[in-house]
Amino acid sequence: MRHIKFSLVILIAIVLVGCGGGGSDVPAKPKFTSQVSFGDSLSDVGTYKVGTVALLGGGQFTINGTAPTNWTELTAAKLGLAAPCPALTGLDGALAQGFSVMPPTIHAGCTGYAQGGARVTSPVGIGNKLLGGSNATIGMLTYPVVTQIQNYLTSVGGTFKGSEIVFVMAGANDVFTQAGMINASLETPASGVQAMQTAADELANDVKTQIIANGAKYVVVVNVPDIASTPQVTSITPAPVEAATAALMDALVTAFNAQLKADLPDSANVLNVDAYAASKDEVQNPGNYLLTNVTKTACNLTAPTPNPLASSLVCNALNLNTGVLPTDHYLFADNVHPTPYGHSLFALYVLQAMTNKGWY
Repeated sequence: MRHIKFSLVILIAIVLVGCGGGGSDVPAKPKFTSQVSFGDSLSDVGTYKVGTVALLGGGQFTINGTAPTNWTELTAAKLGLAAPCPALTGLDGALAQGFSVMPPTIHAGCTGYAQGGARVTSPVGIGNKLLGGSNATIGMLTYPVVTQIQNYLTSVGGTFKGSEIVFVMAGANDVFTQAGMINASLETPASGVQAMQTAADELANDVKTQIIANGAKYVVVVNVPDIASTPQVTSITPAPVEAATAALMDALVTAFNAQLKADLPDSANVLNVDAYAASKDEVQNPGNYLLTNVTKTACNLTAPTPNPLASSLVCNALNLNTGVLPTDHYLFADNVHPTPYGHSLFALYVLQAMTNKGWY
């Protein structure tokens, strides 16, 4: 029970720090005035909660319901900040196949820039209509992180105030893209690893030249979780194919994570959070986190109709798998995205890292 006990210690410490404990030689914790997030579906607070997706009771990549359900919503609540809202919403789907076309709409004052499907630099992410097939059905916007940052800077006059807590979490969709190209024999595993290292270089450069250089003082950089331990990989049969897929995914993920950490080490302005280690440990030691299932999806990925990407984007309490309750401690909502309980575990992990850094 080491992790549960440690988590409780951290929570107690958070409460004590919040009560003003500590000597005069302890540096004052920053008082954040806002939270800004850039990334992909793991941080998306509702980019696609419009049109058909909204009508189906969806909008976030988890079990949709009463907020907070995303880790960034939970951190904002703990930091005493306003609940994050999507900076941009929209869909570019195929009306003939049941999905709405909803023009991109900017929401002034909202600073949740993360978008499901987004990559680091390429605008054609997972779910983008330019990929064709089922992707074209839903037509996710997938603005890359580099564009998300540029859009934020445009909205605030080009600079950060320095009192924002900034979250950056991306790279998983680059992993999926490279894995798909390797499986289609369009790339080799070696070139895929190199492409992931390049993506990490690009993300680190964006953080340094577009975020920190423009005034941000508190930037939390989250690496890619352990994709090899998700149902998308562990449910593959036969076993030799699963093992090969897991090895490929792990090689791509670890190449990205190692390069990102090398390019962007911890500093006065940067805090690295190891989502890879956290997610791997949750699967290997579920009892430590009160997890009841770490192998199956909580959501029925064939319902409701339409659900072309078999995603938790349209999952809610009405379309869970038989016998699953929204309050059950499943780790995975769909094949790769966490449940609200999974998000709560990660939010605690981030706050723990911020506490150790002296930022919370």
